This record gives sequence, structure tokens and C-alpha cells, in this order.
Amino acid sequence: MRSIIFIVTLLATVSANSSTMLLWSCDLLEGHTIEEVKTINSAWVEAVNELSEYTVQSYVLESIASSDMAAFRYIDVFENPVHWGQIRSKMEGGALDAFEAQFNEASKCGEASLYEAFES
Repeated sequence: MRSIIFIVTLLATVSANSSTMLLWSCDLLEGHTIEEVKTINSAWVEAVNELSEYTVQSYVLESIASSDMAAFRYIDVFENPVHWGQIRSKMEGGALDAFEAQFNEASKCGEASLYEAFES
């Protein structure tokens, strides 16, 4: 019984100090602004947070100095891999199609990477 309590406590501690992050690398499309992207992203976050008991945070990383000033990044922070999977499943089911169309109209994202992040 003690070992079960220890394992549950250990897992809870690890989960409390980690999160799952999705990093998108994107470019603005001609005629669109980073402000449009930020507005779409903010609305997306509100909609995503209505789909789950967990909270998603999202950041738009805007270039300050770069050889490609049209490039930007998104970082979406999920509470854990299960949370990311739940949201991904709902997206594949069409729950956020309107946002995907808006993102695709304003930007092109060519690369995405999923990371497990640990606080240090």
C-alpha cells in the first residue's frame, strides 16, 4: 500500500512540474499582420478552454530582429500529453475548424514539434 501511495505522489509531483508544449514555426502571408494572428490566437485559446477541464495557454512569439521578419512562432502549453491528445482529438472531429481556416488565411505553418517541458 505504501508503494502505491509513493508512486501516485511521485507521479503527481512530476505532473505538477511539467507540461506539454507544442511549438509551431510559421510565416505571415502577404497582406496579413501579426496583430491579426494574435487576435485569431486569442479567440482560439478561449474556444479550446471551453472544450476541456484543463487550461491551455498560448503565446505568439514575434520577431524583434531576424533575417525573416515575417516569421513567427506559436507555443501552445497543455497541462500534460493526455490533455494535448484530448484537444487534438476534438480538433480532428471539427470542433475548431473555423479557427484553422482563419489561421491558414493569415499564415503558413510549415513545422510543428511537441515537447515535454520540465520546470528547473
